[in-house]
Amino acid sequence: MTRPHFLFPVRSSQMVALCGLLAVAGLHPATGMAQTQSPDSTRTDGTELELTATGTVQAPPDELTATFTAEAQADTAAAAQAQLNALISKAISATAHTDGLEINAESYFVHHDEGDVHQNRKPHWVARQSLRLTAADGKVLLPLVGRIQAENLALTRLDWSLSRSRRAELTRKAETLALEDMQARAQAAAATLRLRVASIRSVALEEQNFPRPMPMMMMARMASADVAAPEAPTGQQDVTATARATVILKP
Repeated sequence: MTRPHFLFPVRSSQMVALCGLLAVAGLHPATGMAQTQSPDSTRTDGTELELTATGTVQAPPDELTATFTAEAQADTAAAAQAQLNALISKAISATAHTDGLEINAESYFVHHDEGDVHQNRKPHWVARQSLRLTAADGKVLLPLVGRIQAENLALTRLDWSLSRSRRAELTRKAETLALEDMQARAQAAAATLRLRVASIRSVALEEQNFPRPMPMMMMARMASADVAAPEAPTGQQDVTATARATVILKP
């Protein structure tokens, strides 16, 4: 027996919608295919230029430091330390009523010396300490040198240097010069390459060649209080700053 076949008519509205979907699919590709272009293909960062520039300023040092050493010897450690403390106390008392002076007692050291029978040197205890005096004006400190030496302290160093505040001021000036030099070099390089300075990507500043104290060569001799004060002429010190930068050049 043959089964009857039933045909269901398609509505006109459904036919129109189906045609519309096919048309949209044909005209607009998938979204993932539309974004296949790499973002880097259209980016133009320009040319990177690495630069290093320096700036240097000169100035006379404004701080004078005198370093002394006191030493005492005794049969016992306690006796050696007591003698040493008395020496330091007398030296500090010699600086009383002196304005603009910074005093630092440091490097306290005690040890036992075994002696030497061949030199007829008996075992003993040695106590040693350094005393550092700093002043912004040599006229304040230099007259004290002879007076402190008269208290049985040995003068070991006499140095001119830059004070912390003065060095910070000079460093800022040197950094400004370094940045100005960096800008000038960047403009010159861009002009040579027929490009222009578009931006500065990074900048780093650092102090270079930290100024060292300027030692005044003197004999650490014993002196009486009426000996003329030593002379400590000053000289120029350099403070240098370095600027490192990455500059972007574009047409």
